[in-house]
Amino acid sequence: MKSPERLKLLVFDLDGTLADTRQDLALSVNHALGVVGYSSLPLETVIGFVGDGARNLLTRSLIASGGAVEGNARSGEVDEALAAFLEHYRTHCLAETRTYTGVQESLLKLADYRKAVLTNKPSAPARAILEGLGLAAHFRTVLGGDNPYGQKPDPAGLRHIIETEGATPETTLMIGDGIQDLQAAKRAGTHFLGYLGGMGSPAALLAGNPEATFNDMYRLPKAIFNLEAAAALKGSP
Repeated sequence: MKSPERLKLLVFDLDGTLADTRQDLALSVNHALGVVGYSSLPLETVIGFVGDGARNLLTRSLIASGGAVEGNARSGEVDEALAAFLEHYRTHCLAETRTYTGVQESLLKLADYRKAVLTNKPSAPARAILEGLGLAAHFRTVLGGDNPYGQKPDPAGLRHIIETEGATPETTLMIGDGIQDLQAAKRAGTHFLGYLGGMGSPAALLAGNPEATFNDMYRLPKAIFNLEAAAALKGSP
């Protein structure tokens, strides 16, 4: 695919962008809640807490189930629940998780671009999911939420990937379904393409005024081409 202004690097979110991970996340969260003595939560409640890393996911789930709040005398429950979640998720992260329809086909069509994954999910399950779904070979760099640079919306991880891959913010595109992805892209000065068919709230993403959006993974290559063309037109004299 030829384009007026060529991007060099595509940085993908994982949960809700490349893969639908909701069932396995909810299963492991509810397992962890049971370990610390609290009731299970509905799937959509758990998924509403996804996006800011595993610790925040478990903290919010505990609060919703009547458990401890970070910083108070019972916050040890967060540590216990997080450990139970990570142990359970390690062996169950591929039970129901699947790529979104069109992901494999689109990644093959985008072979000329450098590609990376930036996720707030811990590195070990992130890599396991990419391997298990047959996606790992597409990505040169995978940075999980336990990296030393911080989690989205902090742009430090995205900036590290840009430097590692020899790109610039102007030649980098962040692709994600969450407001955290959009905010990281804006703070790093990269382009952003929002996926409206994932796990994040489309309304929240649209309210953040993304540069461009799409809702069908089969249309990802076309959406990238359109974004490149729009950027070239905007930058022309």
